[in-house]
Amino acid sequence: MPQLVTAPADMDERLLDDASAWHHALAANDADWDGYTVWLEADPRHRAAIDAIALIDRMVDDHRHHLQKILPDVAGDAVPARRPVRWWLAGPIAAAIAAAVVVTIAMRPTADVSYAASTQIRHIALKGGVAVDLAPGSEIVARGGDVSRLALTRGEAYFDVAHDSRRRLAIQAGGYSVRDVGTRFAIDLADGSVLIGVSDGNVSVDKSGTAAEIQVTAGEQFSAPANGGSGGRVARVAPDAIGSWRGGRLTYGNTSVLVVAADISRYVGKPIDVDPAISDRRFSGVLTIGDGSKLLPTLGQLMALSYTVDGDHVRLTASPAR
Repeated sequence: MPQLVTAPADMDERLLDDASAWHHALAANDADWDGYTVWLEADPRHRAAIDAIALIDRMVDDHRHHLQKILPDVAGDAVPARRPVRWWLAGPIAAAIAAAVVVTIAMRPTADVSYAASTQIRHIALKGGVAVDLAPGSEIVARGGDVSRLALTRGEAYFDVAHDSRRRLAIQAGGYSVRDVGTRFAIDLADGSVLIGVSDGNVSVDKSGTAAEIQVTAGEQFSAPANGGSGGRVARVAPDAIGSWRGGRLTYGNTSVLVVAADISRYVGKPIDVDPAISDRRFSGVLTIGDGSKLLPTLGQLMALSYTVDGDHVRLTASPAR
């Protein structure tokens, strides 16, 4: 039976207003991530508040169509197209939304639940202290609606998992399963590769169909063919480089240009085809995301590459010799 998630009792209205403001501000291209980090770390209640706001916002969005059909008309506006999240937390409409969402979920207990990000980072708060940031163009799926059985189907996601020795969180990514009880890590599915980097704690990585288990600890990144083929390796990486896209940067250390191009494609909105002649090149450096328009020119300058736009595709090749 689904449980109704409510804001913790020790949160006052001002705290929830602040959390709501940050939740919406972070969707902007010029979001103040440094300011958000300072606010988040200033009080343990801030993480709980932002998680509560994000969860309520997601519940309303995911079930908006159903809510519009069954909610009573309140002040002539049953389900506004967009209201500050704080509005959903009080009054009779909050109770109606809560009841409607519980009924909706209960009617479909075995359905997969998909969470996708289009052109902006999406922040998702799942039950049990699991927070997920989805990079643009990314998607995770809760198998059978169970948030302890997730699958990253495309793109990249950053997971912040509260420690709970009783929980067994499993995340499928290509031919691998990542298991965790409490840590911070990122998973990237890009151009046939899977990269699993840990910024805090450790995770276990299992290859599907085998008993092999790989431990990846803070400051390490596991990379392998996404289909679970041979060639997986663990390398050192700066912990603050993992999930750096959340702060407006793409950070790489000896990374295949194929992976870099796949990451950039999510921000330029077009697939990037890499010339096989340069597919073995590797890149180390930092790219500033901004609005995405300078990613390819910057990469071209740093790696002596050229790119051409052909309809809905981009072609990346070596720059002509001078």
